[in-house]
Amino acid sequence: MSRYINYYFKNLKHQNSIISGSFESPDVDVYCDFIFYTDDMTIDIFNNNKPVEEILPLPVHWLIMKLEENGKLNETESKISY
Repeated sequence: MSRYINYYFKNLKHQNSIISGSFESPDVDVYCDFIFYTDDMTIDIFNNNKPVEEILPLPVHWLIMKLEENGKLNETESKISY
């Protein structure tokens, strides 16, 4: 269920084909840490406050778009809709 409107990716680290960090969407009370593997587009979720089935899918496509636009990821990337 993709229901994320406002969200934050924090503590981002990008090395080779791995992006790791924390995801927060306070509007729907979702918090977790993740490791995203860009080569095969898989994701590991841990330190989560809800079952993984309720968290997925994370909007990692948005992170990939930011990476392609900027050539890098900042330590914190956020999408806030008003």
